[in-house]
Amino acid sequence: MERDFEHESQDVISLKHPSNESAPKLWAIASGKGGVGKTFVTSSLAICLSKMGYSVTILDLDLSGANVHTHFGVMPAAKNIRHFFAGTHTLEDLVLPTPVPRVSYVQGFWDGWTPMDLAVEQVGHLISEARKLNTDYVLVDLGAGALMSHLEVLKLADEKILLSSPEPTSIEKTYRFIESYICHLLKENSVPEAFDHLLGSLRNHRIQAPEKKFSFRGYLRDSAGVRVDFVEAMTTHPLRLMVNSCRSLANTELGYSMKSVCHKYYDFRIDFIGAIDFDNAVWQSVRNREPVLIAQPFTPLAGQFLATCKQLIDPKELRAVI
Repeated sequence: MERDFEHESQDVISLKHPSNESAPKLWAIASGKGGVGKTFVTSSLAICLSKMGYSVTILDLDLSGANVHTHFGVMPAAKNIRHFFAGTHTLEDLVLPTPVPRVSYVQGFWDGWTPMDLAVEQVGHLISEARKLNTDYVLVDLGAGALMSHLEVLKLADEKILLSSPEPTSIEKTYRFIESYICHLLKENSVPEAFDHLLGSLRNHRIQAPEKKFSFRGYLRDSAGVRVDFVEAMTTHPLRLMVNSCRSLANTELGYSMKSVCHKYYDFRIDFIGAIDFDNAVWQSVRNREPVLIAQPFTPLAGQFLATCKQLIDPKELRAVI
């Protein structure tokens, strides 16, 4: 199987563009709800990037129970990211190889018996050190939900990938995650009184039937004590939406509908960058502890993930291929 993977790597390695930047690009993968396939998507993106000739380090930051190692069929490491935060090891010390060429990872918290979150300062230090790693890309696999640490990592990332499934519960939690992300950015762009007033206004808007269309950006412009220019930054570096486990054309096109809703109600755009089909090979590969893109490198999923990577790296190249 490794021979097939290496052969396919040679087929696509020419897609890699030499980078003049020494610091790796950082992609964060988040979700509003658990169980939508976030670690599967993270590991698949990493494998696709490796096939394109890039080196990738996955940073497992699922605080509720890391399992990137399971997706690659390796046992939990004795040393993990907890040792970085304890100050006993550098992040570089904790980088471990996977069976996939050019893909490494940092073992996350797999021995967490109590709920935890990270402080803003801890997140900032982690991301700063991640940008010093000797790799082309760092992919941060976040846990589910809008924890402060998740929102902070997303804010600092070069690419902010938000994963949903077509299930109603996941869709609803994806919208709630987006709202939490907006408010997280607002908090540092507002004086405390203005921020508290804004939250109250948003709650009232939700429980009351508005007489006219509510403009989130317009409200901010009319509010004293709130900086509005951060909204423009969200447009420049938008959230990137992916929908996993699509079983129908309606599921595949769901991302466009969610993009439209965000534009209508939040007054900013998100990018829909890819729909990933449901495939029984995925759960079978998890059970067999072997990534599906390695076990079945020519599945349609491989093409979908490759198109997503191209979209993130160089949208012009994707349009040229299409």
